[in-house]
Amino acid sequence: MRGNYEPKATKQISPPPGIAMPLRFIFHKTPWQLVLIFLILIILISLVGLFYYEGQKKEIKRYKQDELSAIADLKVSQIQNWRKERLGDAATILDNFFLAPQIERLLRRSTGTEESRNILAWMESFKETYQYKDILFLDKDGTILLSVAGKSEVIGPYAKKLVSEALRTRKIIFSDLYGNKVTGDIHLSIVVPILSEDRKDTLGVFLLRVDPYLFLYPLIEKWPTPSRTAETMLVRREGSEVVYLNDVRHQKGTALTLRLPISNPYLPAAVAAMGKEGIFEGVDYRGREVLAALRSIPDSSWIIISKVDKEEVYAPIRGHFWNVTLVIGLCIFSAGASVLLIWRKREEEGRKKYLRHLEDTVKLRTEELDQAYKQLKESYKDLESFSYSVSHDLRAPLRIIRSLSEIVLNDNNDKLSDEDKKLLNSIQGHAKRLDKLVLALLDLSKIGRQDMRIDEIDIAKEAALIWADLKVAAPDRNITVTIPDLPTAYGDITLIRQVISNLLSNAIKFTSAKDVALIEVGCKRGDIEDVYYVKDNGAGFDMKYADKLFGVFQRLHSTKEFEGTGIGLSTVERIIRRHGGRVWADGRPTEGATFYFALPRKVN
Repeated sequence: MRGNYEPKATKQISPPPGIAMPLRFIFHKTPWQLVLIFLILIILISLVGLFYYEGQKKEIKRYKQDELSAIADLKVSQIQNWRKERLGDAATILDNFFLAPQIERLLRRSTGTEESRNILAWMESFKETYQYKDILFLDKDGTILLSVAGKSEVIGPYAKKLVSEALRTRKIIFSDLYGNKVTGDIHLSIVVPILSEDRKDTLGVFLLRVDPYLFLYPLIEKWPTPSRTAETMLVRREGSEVVYLNDVRHQKGTALTLRLPISNPYLPAAVAAMGKEGIFEGVDYRGREVLAALRSIPDSSWIIISKVDKEEVYAPIRGHFWNVTLVIGLCIFSAGASVLLIWRKREEEGRKKYLRHLEDTVKLRTEELDQAYKQLKESYKDLESFSYSVSHDLRAPLRIIRSLSEIVLNDNNDKLSDEDKKLLNSIQGHAKRLDKLVLALLDLSKIGRQDMRIDEIDIAKEAALIWADLKVAAPDRNITVTIPDLPTAYGDITLIRQVISNLLSNAIKFTSAKDVALIEVGCKRGDIEDVYYVKDNGAGFDMKYADKLFGVFQRLHSTKEFEGTGIGLSTVERIIRRHGGRVWADGRPTEGATFYFALPRKVN
């Protein structure tokens, strides 16, 4: 760098006319306002990004809270309606005045009589109509006289207690969920007393057994929107513990067996059992931070908890935030470097002109930043559109940087030193690479917005056509590509072509060090999906970094080894995910790699 000498303290030396000023003198004469404006811009852009990030977090959290509350309210309403329907079934039996005479005749005779057959036929019809697991009739001594199941039924202590209470109160008894200590099954029972024709005596009871796995549990566990971690749970309090009444999503076989202390202030189920309702942030039974909606179900001991992992809630904003932050940071760095280089190359006679030019440029950049900020506010609810807009707007200043550096290089070619020309060429090269990166980001953001047209795709044919185009760029290489007959795929042909092109291009690139490159395109058929793959014998990778392969800007090799933007595999992952499929890879260093993408046998 020029100007790295110390001038004498008593004397300032001015450069001769027509000779560029050393960097030290330029720094001495650079207005402090310009440096201050640049620092303010950095602070403002950083603050805008921070405010945007925090605002989006609050918006996403508010949206998710509303969603959880709506789902919890829906589940409460559905369970209430289900309970009312079951009580309505019981009331139908209680008010059936045809039953009492037949039951009285049944009690006077034996269970093999016409009355027993008629009542049993009615019980079977009632069971099938209203979807009960079994219906039993017990006399007032608690002895089972009839059972639809047609086998020796045994009722446990809890069921006997329910029967005794119904006989004593002469009212319908709706039990809680309980486990049968004899059979181990989980039941919910409704006991309906049958009164004599004169309503003075209790003849017996009908015991309606409900299997919660048939309707109640699926009703609770069904989630209306796609989610990796969300679930709804039914719990109740028993003494100093909270009991989970259904199987939780991430731990099977927990119905009535998973019990946690009610004293845990961070456990949503424990807090709900203590009487709290509404939105709660805590830690679930797995130790994961969650956002939950708590609701109690009226006229029961049950409590509904709808929850989702916080990591899933905030996952969308994190990826977009870092993408945009990186692009803005690169733009600030490029703009600062170009201003400094332009300032150094101007003669003393043109300094005032350049000052006016830079002032106009700063005003123009400020207006562009204001416009970009307005666009950010307008696109808060669409993160992918936000990324697309910012990336698109960045191309204009990049073209200006390239144009200005080219003008300086052409107009002052005879006045510039070799070092200056090298620096200006470096600016153009970096701007060109950044423009290529922005174009790749634009393509990546378009994937999530463009409509898909699902057609049959001949993967083998498309791979052969793409290979024919790619091998033109490597005429001197010894590359063998194997493409057998492959099953037909279903998807958007334009997007799937991009997937195949990206994977084949990568295979060609990463086998460049091999004397003989071997590339294979294949498929493994499955029942619900077909797994296609592209295999090579190239540089490979360490499997401990496999989780970074499909991230934006994630690279396992330096640009000096293999060029690229770090967006190709991320594009592949997004396209396959839009088709309802999945991607993964397997590899070993220096032994090659295999990239898989699975597509459903039929895409809607």
